[in-house]
Amino acid sequence: MSLTEASAPEKPETNDSSATSGKALLGGGAVLAISMTIANGGNYALNLLLGRWMTPAAFADANLMVTLMLLVTAVAVALQLIAARFTSIHEARNTPHKADEIASWLEDRAALIGVGFAAFIGLPAVFWATTFNTESWVPFAVLGAGMPFYIVQAVGRGVLQGRLKFNSLAITFVIEMAVRVGVAIVLVQLGFGVTGATIGLTASFVATWLAVRMLTPRSAAGRPDRSELGDLVTYAGPVVVLLVGQIIINNGDVLVVKRFFDPTEAGIYAAVALIGRAVFFLSWSAVTALFPAVAQRDEAGEASGGLLLGGLAVVGGLCSFMVLMAWIVGDRVFTFALGDAYAGVGHLLVQYAIATSLFTMANLIVSYHLSTGRVLEAWILLAGGVLQTTLLLIWNSTPEVVVVDQLVAMAILLVAVAASTVLVKHTPSSHKAPSVERVEA
Repeated sequence: MSLTEASAPEKPETNDSSATSGKALLGGGAVLAISMTIANGGNYALNLLLGRWMTPAAFADANLMVTLMLLVTAVAVALQLIAARFTSIHEARNTPHKADEIASWLEDRAALIGVGFAAFIGLPAVFWATTFNTESWVPFAVLGAGMPFYIVQAVGRGVLQGRLKFNSLAITFVIEMAVRVGVAIVLVQLGFGVTGATIGLTASFVATWLAVRMLTPRSAAGRPDRSELGDLVTYAGPVVVLLVGQIIINNGDVLVVKRFFDPTEAGIYAAVALIGRAVFFLSWSAVTALFPAVAQRDEAGEASGGLLLGGLAVVGGLCSFMVLMAWIVGDRVFTFALGDAYAGVGHLLVQYAIATSLFTMANLIVSYHLSTGRVLEAWILLAGGVLQTTLLLIWNSTPEVVVVDQLVAMAILLVAVAASTVLVKHTPSSHKAPSVERVEA
């Protein structure tokens, strides 16, 4: 019989829920939202500058490097969420040394994964350049060199997230942006083009890794208990499922367009996707704040439905505002920021923003359930990614059709996730991943 069942011994004393109160989360979430807005604003400003300084074809190459980095994000954010959840649980139990043990164990594995990605991206650089019709293979090698730093820093961010240290977490995002933008602008202006922009990416990974190490001091850590490692590995599966679905949905269209459309058309679509995805990334602060708070409340046996409703209200309002702005000034912003080569695509931005809004709402619901250990909705999100990819591969004749494919797929996804939340709400925990033991051995 599991220690989580009714016959389990009494749980150790847990922290009070003041840190997960609505007021505290609103304050921490606001700080995080502001920092992530600044960080994303800097990143978008950089991309707008690259769009003006580069031809559409060269801009498509630069955006491909960002897209490949976002593909690897599936692993980085998986490690972050795993570290965040288990840190949150041990914070609720007043056993922070256990969280340090898990973080150290995860960092060792993250370093190995990072080296693997470095080899996968960097060694066959010439092959990737041919496959994706890029001008040079060098950016692939440069991007690969930064992968170990990028993967390892995610664990430290997860520890900060799990301990609700949103101010420190916010600092890491600002540092990442500042280094990326500063290095990329200098090198691109010096004539290094796409390679210079990619060096900026890699430099930002190293800077973030250093910042995270300084902000997450730990006690001497041993090895986690075998039972806890088993629960951690079991929980990793659904997290990876969620994030693979996210990556497919967020980046599949860009890869399809880059592969099948001519370079100029691909560059114009990349600009639409870049700005349209701001809806998702600007709302990520709500998920970041919600995830550990729900995990702590779930561990303490407290209700957390109000947090979900509050998160949906915040994200829904933000998404509506972004869509409205895209409709009112989208075309003028494109022409002003990127030049006449990007004129007349504002209508695509509105549709893209709506599709991204639907996905963002669905993702928030899925992340909420995953923070409590429920995994069914993560599989639904992955199915939504498969549906979108299928539609993209079947009907990709024009950029307009590509966007419509996503609108259809994301509408179906949101309805499915919402229906699952309502229909399975009172079902026993057959859809939940095992949680870590409620008591220490």
